[in-house]
Amino acid sequence: MTTSRQGHRIHGLATPCETARVVSPAVQQAHFPKNLPEGTSIHGMTRERKPITGQRGLDIVEFEIPLRDGAATTLRTYRQTTGTGKRFPVFVYMHGGGFVTGSLETDDAPCRAIAAAMDLIVVNVEYRLAPEHRFPTGFEDCFDVVRWRGQEELGADLTHGFILGGTSAGANFAAGIAHLALQESLAPRITGLVFLAGSFCHPDARPQEYLDRILSVDEIVVAPGLTRKSIDYYAGKYGAPPEDRRLSPLLFGSHAGIADRAYFAVCGLDPRRDEALLFGQLLEKAGLQTKVDVYPGLPHGFWSSCPGLDVSKEWLASLIAGMQWMIASSNAKEAIAPTAPDGNTAGRT
Repeated sequence: MTTSRQGHRIHGLATPCETARVVSPAVQQAHFPKNLPEGTSIHGMTRERKPITGQRGLDIVEFEIPLRDGAATTLRTYRQTTGTGKRFPVFVYMHGGGFVTGSLETDDAPCRAIAAAMDLIVVNVEYRLAPEHRFPTGFEDCFDVVRWRGQEELGADLTHGFILGGTSAGANFAAGIAHLALQESLAPRITGLVFLAGSFCHPDARPQEYLDRILSVDEIVVAPGLTRKSIDYYAGKYGAPPEDRRLSPLLFGSHAGIADRAYFAVCGLDPRRDEALLFGQLLEKAGLQTKVDVYPGLPHGFWSSCPGLDVSKEWLASLIAGMQWMIASSNAKEAIAPTAPDGNTAGRT
């Protein structure tokens, strides 16, 4: 099931006309960003990393872990200050920035908000950026974090929920990693995926069968945040072959089993819009439960550039609700114990 921001249910968006009806802007979002309220703060994206600022009720720490090539990367973790010794599920988060920019600061505020709202450890990942570190370095850095076995030291229990996600390039990493983690039988397995303004297929690698369903990358030529021209620029800096499934995870032959549930936030004025809607449908067809929030008329990652807008606050509330939906699924499965041959519930007294 997918829902637009207005709450309408959308099934089987198979034609351009059907897609258009969920991406037409609401009146208050028309002509964004020319109609922003006076005094709206617009945030740019940089590689800068700042010292941690404390927040009451949260433990926020940074540390390094080793990578496959002998380098190290920095993780910033967020969890509620409880002192109870309770072990939490984990959300591994990867920032956006077109593979070339962004940092732990890019989405520090949403990471804090998620950790403050629920019993969950958020792991914010710093990965190496292009063009200094071209494909597949950033992807492999993030995969190494997913494989990292030090989560227990953080007070984590991945059997309670192991969620992977990110924004834009980070969502792209998450989709590719989820498929490869399944292929190598990673345990504990990934249970949930979060795709925020994600990209899932290089425009030049679109399968013939989906050419009439991935149109936005050609149609949206003037938009704040991202256009086909900027997509090609970032892709050139990153250096991944278009057909490589680590860049174009839509091309994997099967999506079954990569997680139990997936949450999508899709922007209506985003060249990546159609591939995200399509990928969500393919995951649902493969057996995943999906929840999709569409933001008509709004550009790629608007919540990062204008976090003070009411619609950005709505986005954050919907994201947290989506996270809670995924954790609820993991907890429900954990509560169902296997049944012994005698018909009794194993492990229960």
